[in-house]
Amino acid sequence: MDFRSDTVTKPNAAMYEAMQRAEVGDDVFEEDPTVKELQAEIAKYFGKEDALFFPSGTMSNLTAILAWCPHRGSEIIAGDQSHIFLFEQAGAAQFGGISFRTIRNEENGTMKIKDVEKAIRDDDIHEPRTALITVENTHNACGGKILHIPFLNEIHEVALKHNLPVHMDGARIWNALQESYYSAKEMSSFVDSISVCLSKGLGAPVGSLLVGPKSLIQRAKRIRKALGGGMRQSGILAAAGLVAFQEFLAGSLKRDHTLMQQLVDECKEMNLYSILGREVHTNILFLRLTTLQNSNAFEIVNFLKTHNVYISAWEEDLLRIVVHRNISEEGIHTLTDWLKTISHVHGDLTKLRQ
Repeated sequence: MDFRSDTVTKPNAAMYEAMQRAEVGDDVFEEDPTVKELQAEIAKYFGKEDALFFPSGTMSNLTAILAWCPHRGSEIIAGDQSHIFLFEQAGAAQFGGISFRTIRNEENGTMKIKDVEKAIRDDDIHEPRTALITVENTHNACGGKILHIPFLNEIHEVALKHNLPVHMDGARIWNALQESYYSAKEMSSFVDSISVCLSKGLGAPVGSLLVGPKSLIQRAKRIRKALGGGMRQSGILAAAGLVAFQEFLAGSLKRDHTLMQQLVDECKEMNLYSILGREVHTNILFLRLTTLQNSNAFEIVNFLKTHNVYISAWEEDLLRIVVHRNISEEGIHTLTDWLKTISHVHGDLTKLRQ
């Protein structure tokens, strides 16, 4: 039972079948019909002009940044808990000479609009030029929080005022859309580009797409090739992505969120844990450990691993649990039982090893 991330999902039978019968061509020559179909479907769904298929979300985000910021020495605005800033190896700096101006993320994944606007540089020869604002939806490190339309609209208005593009890291945008009253077109209308991932909650084995205006995607094609992302008969992968997308449209993520709420309700009754951010919107749960004795989060992770239950530790007192399509209701019950057992002994694992 692997709760470490929704990146551990396995393709299902329908995806394997689609991969086996996929019609393919050389995608670098733009001759792969399955990739073209996937790109067209995703661009249409988000109401953008075009889309480009990538091996990973990190490459998709990096390409977007490099495409929006062609001049070395540019600066981008990002949340201090954003995936782009924390977990993508400062690729913008490595490959584009682009620096980060970080804004504190609130516990719900948003940033204070006044702080964002204050961070935008003046036209001063002593300062770098602000070239891009980035947001993340859902927000991973803030516990899978959904960025709602009012916040996105405020970001959009600030960006328009200062003539700046906005890029959304939408690795888990599908989870946000599952729980939102707004359509994908409405949500994406507040940003200029968006990176969406197929290999997390949707369960495809590989792939992300960058979605945006045709001019951006044309620049992105050259950058993707330079980064080594020019794939050949990648329709085999795109075929699984098309199945994953259709399953999402049929409501595949709702079950994940329902199972997560069952787990959250159980954890609220346990004295050892407090829920980071107070509420859980989608499929990611952070548990702060409150009354530990003789152990820490890393030791709890290692203990559970010996019982074939896998979760993550992010800090000495912080656990991360992610629900995905390969988690069963029985798996939720098993994890809940272990969390209760550990809570009863206040995290003193020596009592459980006796």
